[in-house]
Amino acid sequence: MKLLRSLLWVLVLSVATTAMAIEPSSDIVVVGGKKYYVHTVEKGQTLYSLAKAYDVTVDDILGCNEGLTAESLKLDQKIYVPVVELTKRESRRARSEVQSSEPGFKQHTVATGDTLYSIAKKYKISLSVLESDNPNVTAESLAPGMVLRIRESEIGLATSRQIAREIEARKEQQTSLDSITHEGHEVQPGETVYSLSRRYGISEGEFLALNGMTTAAELKAGMVVRVTREQGGAGAVEVADSVDIASVDRAIENAQELLCDTIAGRDAYAYIYGDESYRDSTSVRQVDVDFICLGRNNTLKAVLMMPFHMDGKINPSFVDFYKGMLLGMEDLKKEGMSIELSVFDTENSAARIKELVAYEDALLNAQIIFGPVYEEELRHVLGHAEDNHIPVITPFDDMKSIASPVLFQLQPDVKYKNEKLGDVLSDPREVIFIYASNNDNAFCEEMRSLVSSQNTYGINASLGRELSFRSRNGDGTSGEVVNLNTLMRTKSDKTFIVLAANDSDIDRILAALSSARTYNIDRGLSVGSYVVVGNRKWMRKSTLDRQLFFKNNVMFVVSHHAKRGDDVIRLFDARYIKAYHTLPSMFSYRGYEAAMIFCRKMFEGIDSSIYEQTFMPLTTPYHFVFEDGINVNREWLLEQYSRDFKILAK
Repeated sequence: MKLLRSLLWVLVLSVATTAMAIEPSSDIVVVGGKKYYVHTVEKGQTLYSLAKAYDVTVDDILGCNEGLTAESLKLDQKIYVPVVELTKRESRRARSEVQSSEPGFKQHTVATGDTLYSIAKKYKISLSVLESDNPNVTAESLAPGMVLRIRESEIGLATSRQIAREIEARKEQQTSLDSITHEGHEVQPGETVYSLSRRYGISEGEFLALNGMTTAAELKAGMVVRVTREQGGAGAVEVADSVDIASVDRAIENAQELLCDTIAGRDAYAYIYGDESYRDSTSVRQVDVDFICLGRNNTLKAVLMMPFHMDGKINPSFVDFYKGMLLGMEDLKKEGMSIELSVFDTENSAARIKELVAYEDALLNAQIIFGPVYEEELRHVLGHAEDNHIPVITPFDDMKSIASPVLFQLQPDVKYKNEKLGDVLSDPREVIFIYASNNDNAFCEEMRSLVSSQNTYGINASLGRELSFRSRNGDGTSGEVVNLNTLMRTKSDKTFIVLAANDSDIDRILAALSSARTYNIDRGLSVGSYVVVGNRKWMRKSTLDRQLFFKNNVMFVVSHHAKRGDDVIRLFDARYIKAYHTLPSMFSYRGYEAAMIFCRKMFEGIDSSIYEQTFMPLTTPYHFVFEDGINVNREWLLEQYSRDFKILAK
């Protein structure tokens, strides 16, 4: 579909609707500067009725839906409808006219929908300057037709991010004034024991003790709580004077932003934050991160950064992640959460990412960032994210050299893999590595690092016309002949690790193991228990005989599990197929899970409680720990193909 090839997608999820015979969709996609409704076809709707409802022509709809005809229109099909141009005509009639007035000032006539923030952003002028030049105008009194003075010497000197921070600072100040009573602090929706203790400079334990609580769950919105130690007698509450570190930080950041805006060249942002790299794990930035807690009445500004195009071709895996994320946001929207998602194609280019971070307002004003995908790309985002306390969710890569307290890694850390394989790689089991002529060396090194059994050895598989096995010497050469039938009869439990890289070699080795077991059983001989630890790359090899997985008790340690027969997955698959006419991939599931975990947490508040929770939006669990300067998922899954032809996951 042509719309999927756009370099910039912006999805706005809102709850506003218009009462009409056919209710226009509230989902809007902005592509190349043009807006499109995303409409789901309902029973009885035709191209003609849709065109009438949206005040467009049938040809307008056909023009933005490749291959669509009146005959091919189907129930539940998603189609794109151009946003009616009346909004443009209305805005032209009400558009502010900038004209000369008194020396040093321009005039702006307030149009419908204008706010002080939008006007300041339009002229890139500080909100405080705009208000000082228009002392009789407030956010509440602003109305269409008013004429505002715009100081010419200030135009272009403020960034969108600086203006947004002015708004946020005022909101925080007002919230603080509204919530402090003569008795203490009135708890606002979304505030937690963690956020309040951080705000007032006491420990969580002190906060609980001051308020006679035993657990954080006892805190409820509307309660008036003590926020400092008692002074001057029972019941006296004082808020200690302190330096406003946040305001100092904002002043420094604003000065940096102004410098960034005035330095010539594409890499102005890198002038301050470094050109080629961010920082490595040996210099983890020690910052106290206190993420915002939106509450249900606000809109979350989220950004997705993915290399949808790599080497000039569309990468379907990352498109699948995006599709899954959209379904997650649909579910959150039904729960009453409003989310604005801006999507950027990073093109697997560090230069493009640096440009986005330096100049793109949607990214600079984001409250949460999903991506970029690769570690090298993340280096150019983390400085901005740390400075603004923005959580960054990296969905696939395993961080090797960078760390940050704002970074959340969905891919589980390899160090926790041994927790799943410990029992089958340790004493008293025999651990037998089976080598072929062509092996997966990375898998071999990974398994060797996890084995703790003292009874470990290797055998070489000779995969000529006749398959045979020999013991493996220390230098990799072959020694004595190994009879698999005899090996299977030993009473000790065994774990075979098959290192072969070629599909045919894997199949032949697995078939030989299964045949040796069958040979002994058919003759009434006892067989020792064994399992095979497989390489998770096998899951992507369609030519492998899956029957041999079941016959050999093959097990895989995987970062993601989605069993098609599970009710949760079955329902998700049905929704996905209905929306996109294709089966979801593992990337689709992870996109959904990322949205459901972290977008929801932004409304609830990301605090220390995130380390106490296990999240499972579908069938894959996620549990985060903070160590080595990064928030990392520790949950691996062990998938085992059992001989009764069941796939178990634990």
